[in-house]
Amino acid sequence: MKILKLTLFVLFPGISFYATATSTAESAVIQVENTVEKNKLVTDANCVNYLLTADAEPGLDLIDVVEKHGGDCPGDPETQHRLFSVYVDQKTRQMISDKDDPAEGDFTFLPPAE
Repeated sequence: MKILKLTLFVLFPGISFYATATSTAESAVIQVENTVEKNKLVTDANCVNYLLTADAEPGLDLIDVVEKHGGDCPGDPETQHRLFSVYVDQKTRQMISDKDDPAEGDFTFLPPAE
């Protein structure tokens, strides 16, 4: 069994890294979603989507919080206006956001939800 695992790792070294990178990026989205909902950063948490750009900057994942339209959410379903953005450090999990000034893009520390 050890020989099989070693052979697979030698033949496909990127597989384990890809799985880790994907789960790290996905956990960043979950972290932002929990923070947005618990800190009530949007009027209706059911009417927002979270768009991930993994590795937007070296070591940082970017999550754009955008309006969701259609169904119970008002607005044109063909549009998704950006409300604000959050960068999540892949190692420390610290977040910065332009939630207070999305037009200017001034980023400040965003504490995680407690």
